[in-house]
Amino acid sequence: MRNFRCRIALVLAGAFLSATLTTGHAQVTRPNISPTVSPIHDVTVTARDGHDVIAVVREPPGDGPFPAVIAVHGGLWTMTREELRNLALDNPTMTRLLANGYVTVIPTFRRRDEDPQTLTALWDNLAIVDYVKQMESVDPSSVSIYGCSGGGDLVLEIAGETTVAAVTSEEPATVLFTGMFDTGTPRQGETYEGTDAFVLLEDPFAYYTPELQAFTQGKIRKIDAPVFFVQGDQLLGRDPSVDHLRIQNEILLREMDAADKEWTRTVYPGQFHCFGFEGVSPMARDFFDDMDSFFKLHSPTQPVPIDASHVDYVQVEVPQ
Repeated sequence: MRNFRCRIALVLAGAFLSATLTTGHAQVTRPNISPTVSPIHDVTVTARDGHDVIAVVREPPGDGPFPAVIAVHGGLWTMTREELRNLALDNPTMTRLLANGYVTVIPTFRRRDEDPQTLTALWDNLAIVDYVKQMESVDPSSVSIYGCSGGGDLVLEIAGETTVAAVTSEEPATVLFTGMFDTGTPRQGETYEGTDAFVLLEDPFAYYTPELQAFTQGKIRKIDAPVFFVQGDQLLGRDPSVDHLRIQNEILLREMDAADKEWTRTVYPGQFHCFGFEGVSPMARDFFDDMDSFFKLHSPTQPVPIDASHVDYVQVEVPQ
């Protein structure tokens, strides 16, 4: 495999945009495509163990074939059908994908808050990928995947188990991918939450045992698709001095290099965890343009934007 050495693009407008966010509401818009033009389809597929997996799908008008993007939400929990439909209809990143000509697919998965290393969430997403590749309107060679945090971990897992055109992984939960976060990790409540993994961030090399290194390297060897890693630069955790990206930068990316995998990375200054998936930050539009370009580079079927007569734009409220 060709190896894209790390390309850290510090977007120069970041400082200005961050200042805008702190001084008032910025003017951010998102495409609004009527469900009459692009209906929201409820989908149910069956995972390998017989479990019903739900997702929602929106397609550009026309017959296709279209490229598709499967967007995997973060967290350790399962979303409801209504929550998935709201993402498809109102999330700026999802509507930007649709307006640019991609079939958008938003699945959920079985909860991982009892066992962070369960394989069922992966099985659920693999069933969705298989379904999307068989859609009449989709070019199966132009199916890409995108996720952040827990979803960013899952898209890397998916890419190791099936063929996809390209992967965008935004601040993946590398504590999950490397196997560090498991049922041996102390938890504060009855089930696991993401904050239970913060202890692992303080000294990740103390937990990255030779066994887990071999486990991680085995997963990475199976990834054939090019990967676009996305980062903000705002720290996350109990202690602002704890760098939640350390495992990604010092372990995951070094292992990707050692395996000679194709990857690139962009850092967006002043941006918070999962800013791209949420889509409300002004710089989320820059991120979207970068992701769109990356997917186009690796998709045999190119997206064709929806006709402007079918798209209007609504303002997105940007938090101060």
